[in-house]
Amino acid sequence: MTSGHENADSMLAAEVRADGPVDITRASRPVTELLVELEMNLIARPDDWKQLVLETVGQWPEASEVRGDQTLQYLIGGEAFDWRLLAARILESVENGPGREDWESWLDMPDLFGGFGEPEFMRILGVDKSRASLSFFYGVTVEQGLIVAAREEIVKRRVASGRAPSDDRCDEVYQRLYGNDRAGLWDEFCSETGLLETAGSDLNPTMHSLGQGDGFTYWLFKRRMDRLDPARVASDTRKGLAQLEKMLRSHEKRGRMMRQAQLA
Repeated sequence: MTSGHENADSMLAAEVRADGPVDITRASRPVTELLVELEMNLIARPDDWKQLVLETVGQWPEASEVRGDQTLQYLIGGEAFDWRLLAARILESVENGPGREDWESWLDMPDLFGGFGEPEFMRILGVDKSRASLSFFYGVTVEQGLIVAAREEIVKRRVASGRAPSDDRCDEVYQRLYGNDRAGLWDEFCSETGLLETAGSDLNPTMHSLGQGDGFTYWLFKRRMDRLDPARVASDTRKGLAQLEKMLRSHEKRGRMMRQAQLA
């Protein structure tokens, strides 16, 4: 017979599992038409720019785009939708939107719904994109929080034992969470996803796809789901969520300090 704690762990583990492939390309309106309409709406309703951008995200017909020498991958693995990456692409393309500092601050918030309530967010984006956004949140955003939290734990443990933090703590994090060092995991990811031309190379800013780093993180998330028991999955996920909450508080504090400085 399982305890209440074990039941809670199982429920959380089930919640973070991906729902499977989704179709986010059902919209039939062309990109140029959507951007022209957004420009007009931003002029008429400048204070509603966040909602207007999300509405455009909800109607966007592309899962990825090539812009210049970069590939913007909004949908990762057919399951995880990065609405922030698409919102940034949209905001960079309009002339009547908010200042770059304002929208970058908005998109930098570690909050699944971008400051909106869940029902409103889901209404604006639609079922498929909302579901895929949830997969991205747990599979990329929370996973990144977990990696940061695990690294901090290792640093604290070493400092407490009188040792200085070493440069190999990154590999220790990946070994602990995913069963291999970072380079080995990167090679596995490249091989499994067909990125053979980059196998053996480091994960660095020269990568040709802005979705590739997040794709790697999502692959790590799914690997962790498959390797660990539900209780451990839920425990690690809670650590990631707690780290994000700490980051959100820091973000809000920094915002308050900046506003106070501007008023001084």
